[in-house]
Amino acid sequence: MNIDTIFFDAYGTLIDIGDYFHGLPVQVLKYIECDLDPHQFMKYWNEVFINTMFDVIEEKRPFLNIRTIYRTSLKDALLKHSIPVSDVRLDELNMLCKQLLDRKCIISPSVRNVIKTLKDDGMKLGIISNGDREELLQHLGDVAELFDDIIISENLGVYKPDHRIFKFALDRLKTRPENALFIGDNIKIDMAGANNANIYSVWYNKNGEPPEDGIKPHFTITGINEVLDIMKLVSPMPR
Repeated sequence: MNIDTIFFDAYGTLIDIGDYFHGLPVQVLKYIECDLDPHQFMKYWNEVFINTMFDVIEEKRPFLNIRTIYRTSLKDALLKHSIPVSDVRLDELNMLCKQLLDRKCIISPSVRNVIKTLKDDGMKLGIISNGDREELLQHLGDVAELFDDIIISENLGVYKPDHRIFKFALDRLKTRPENALFIGDNIKIDMAGANNANIYSVWYNKNGEPPEDGIKPHFTITGINEVLDIMKLVSPMPR
């Protein structure tokens, strides 16, 4: 292996969102003055969100950006519980979701150190994200400047795990699949996508999730600093 390019997923990998998904249903249900169980509501809402996203991925419906999928899936989840909501109210709730995400997103010192170390070692660095451009750049802040390119699904109209977004990223950074590594936290989206594109995959399994049948990452890590250990194996460089 001769790795010269490293791609990162954004949310959950570079960007820590903390307890966002715990607080999200609480905020939404409080805003509409509803006494549904937040955990059960979030479970159903997440199922609708994932199903809607994969309908887009599988081209069963036109491309929708993530913020629109939030809005659409929330409306469906509320209607499932017999809670009608106007378009104006729905827009307010969607903005509430974004504001909560804005507050929760952080980039840890460990992540900054790993990125800077890789950059100093001469690696080409990229981000491949299913996020929306404006929000992602806001949440990355000055860290965005450390990357050679940021490939965002909203710009291409294609979501991971579609191999086309990975192919586009490889072309942009002028590298070959066998010389690239992709690090992400979602095994169904990140690891499956990297494997489909023949890029070496690193599963950032910080929550100790069980493996998925048929999806085998090349490496698994539980802490972001382990990326540097992998690099010593796949592309040894003097420090």
